[in-house]
Amino acid sequence: MAKITIIGTGLIGTSIALGLKAAKINNLEIVGTDYNRSVRGKAKKTGAFDKMESHLIPSVLNANIVMLAVPVLAMEETMRNIAPELSEGCIVTDVGSSKKIISKWASEILPDYVDYVGGHPMAGKETDGPESADANLFTDKVYCIIPGPNAKKTSVEQISKLATAVNATPYFISLDEHDSYVAAVSHLPFVLSSILMKCTSNSENWFDMSNLAASGYRDITRLASGSPIMHKDISVSNASHISYWIDTFITDLQDFKKMLETTDSDIPLEEPLLNFFTEAGIARGSWIAGASNLKSRDFDHNKEIPSFSDGIGEMFMGKRLMDARKRMFNHWNERDEQNEKR
Repeated sequence: MAKITIIGTGLIGTSIALGLKAAKINNLEIVGTDYNRSVRGKAKKTGAFDKMESHLIPSVLNANIVMLAVPVLAMEETMRNIAPELSEGCIVTDVGSSKKIISKWASEILPDYVDYVGGHPMAGKETDGPESADANLFTDKVYCIIPGPNAKKTSVEQISKLATAVNATPYFISLDEHDSYVAAVSHLPFVLSSILMKCTSNSENWFDMSNLAASGYRDITRLASGSPIMHKDISVSNASHISYWIDTFITDLQDFKKMLETTDSDIPLEEPLLNFFTEAGIARGSWIAGASNLKSRDFDHNKEIPSFSDGIGEMFMGKRLMDARKRMFNHWNERDEQNEKR
């Protein structure tokens, strides 16, 4: 039986496990582990995992795929801890939101006999923890795939098929593209959401003001309810790209402020404001329409790529052959040593 280990059984890790369970993949053991005992217990109750390990090292032994679903700044230490225990041919992937730093750690820490294929499912909730996990969390969502420079094609295809197995759309992208783009459309939004929440709630009039806050305010501040640890780690690990988009946002905000302060009687205030909001509405409408017709960026796939179920079976058979080869070599070495002693 093939084995996938998911390190970190919070919202994303447990949702992936639930998605794989729902896919009804034969001969696949899904193992979970988390440093937090309470989180492990809640994840186990979801039924997403075939086995829940209380310790890290036993969880990765003989694993075909190891997925890191821990906070970004915990990735480096996790890699260092598991690296000596990984099996030959193992694929290491992750779900981290900042790819360049994680890829750097992988190239420095992971052994040459494993493949690293970075991943980032573009889905989530403002509530974290396994109790919020959902097998359909990734349905019709983008799943970014960023292969390591030395990753074999078969390993990349396997992670692509894993994304497809949880009903996501594989999307191949470079490290710099990923980190810049997600800074704009994923990281900047939670920063702005948090700043708006702090800006208004710090007002001396917040008690009365909060009574007037309705669905619009609730929607735009939703991300401020996300995991502080996750937001902190993302901000630290992708600081330069987030800073760039903050500068861009400030420029546009200043331009809007100038419109409000204009005193040029030849250009009525209503006209530039109407154009501003019309253009924003059109841009959002185009984005919504395009999102529903998303197509994956193609990797160099063959027409006969096996499904994730088939692929994981092939990995298992390959591992059995490697184990058999090791046993054979060990037997020969032991025999040679005995002959030398004679």
